[in-house]
Amino acid sequence: MAAWICVLMQGALRKWVFPGASILYLIQDVPLLAAYFYAAWKGLLWTGKLAWGCVILTIALSIEGMLQIIFVSLSLRTAVLGLHHYVFYLPILFLAPVCYNLKHRQTFIRWNMLIAVPMAIIAAVQSRSPRGAWINRTSAGDDTAFGLAGDTVRATGTFNFTMFYSIWCGVAVALVVGEWLLPPERRAFKSRIVLLVCTLSAVLANMVSGSRTAIMLAFLGFLGGFAAVVYTRNVRLISRFSAILLLVPVVAVAGYFAAPASFQAVVDRFSGEENQQSILTRIDHAIFGFTYAASYSVLGMGVGYGIPAANPAAESQGLILSENEPIRLLQEMGTYTGSALVALRYIACLLMMLVAFKCLSLPRGHSFPHALPLAFSAAPTLLFGELVRSAPMLSTQIYYSIALILGAVLFQREPLAAGPLQESKTR
Repeated sequence: MAAWICVLMQGALRKWVFPGASILYLIQDVPLLAAYFYAAWKGLLWTGKLAWGCVILTIALSIEGMLQIIFVSLSLRTAVLGLHHYVFYLPILFLAPVCYNLKHRQTFIRWNMLIAVPMAIIAAVQSRSPRGAWINRTSAGDDTAFGLAGDTVRATGTFNFTMFYSIWCGVAVALVVGEWLLPPERRAFKSRIVLLVCTLSAVLANMVSGSRTAIMLAFLGFLGGFAAVVYTRNVRLISRFSAILLLVPVVAVAGYFAAPASFQAVVDRFSGEENQQSILTRIDHAIFGFTYAASYSVLGMGVGYGIPAANPAAESQGLILSENEPIRLLQEMGTYTGSALVALRYIACLLMMLVAFKCLSLPRGHSFPHALPLAFSAAPTLLFGELVRSAPMLSTQIYYSIALILGAVLFQREPLAAGPLQESKTR
């Protein structure tokens, strides 16, 4: 939980307290490293196929990094940074689920739902504030203006850039959708008023964001909820899901009055032939760009460098930890290994979906309807590879979503009156 709080707050430090301090990108590494050592000491390891797959991937990428240092003149610090981006956050996938029993999973959901309330307020203020306002700074000390006159600002909340905030918006909506699909006695909050306030806040945070990505991820979260009710064909789930859908138009109106310029600007960005073509082009580049945008080489420029691996200008760019990279395409372009990693991500996305559907048919009292909304909202980032470009932030957010899903499967036979996590080497 400490690492997740760092994810939520490091952007606030980077843009409001220590502008441009890129090293703060790694602040969540501190609690994560402590958690890794603690897990190894106490034996809290989920030694399944997923863990061994992560180990094999780490070894393969390390070998590739060494070959790049020898044959491509890759600098050591770039290789270390790249390997960090690719492998340091992987243990979240098989360690966090071990901690996500019924009690701790519910605690995580409860706190994140509460966070939606102040986050929506901050986003609304940002959307109504002028371009140069202090609250609209990013980690680079600039704003995120867009629109014809550049006078509309995309909200970032406590994050230091729009993409990170958009991923959080998807997670927030997925969690509230999952809560509505639970029976009242199993929800994180027994009070329907609190649940309603959290739901309105999560959706409002999207409505005032001014971000197409945030809106699309929220839509996919709702689509995941729809898939859950269709898959289960449960009348009660259908009625609960219908109730939350009735709230959306109300929040849309509230979003318009909260930040009319931002609301109208994002509507404009979804309409018009030019904007629609821009969306299709970006999706094409993200999914298929690595197949045609660069000539193939055996090794490329560097593992996880964050910009196209085959780009000769990469080495001259220096060490980049910021989100302000000149090229927003996948690192894997131009390498056979990179293409294999892209295929691996596609397979991982498919497996995540299958496991999410399994969460709906777990033994009574253990079903986890949040899984499908989380999987649907996490899928685009997992597919497009943004978690490689800015791994310290994006991969942690996506991996925590996946860990919640895996935790439900791991603890599917846990007694419902769950006690504290057992520290056992046999788990």
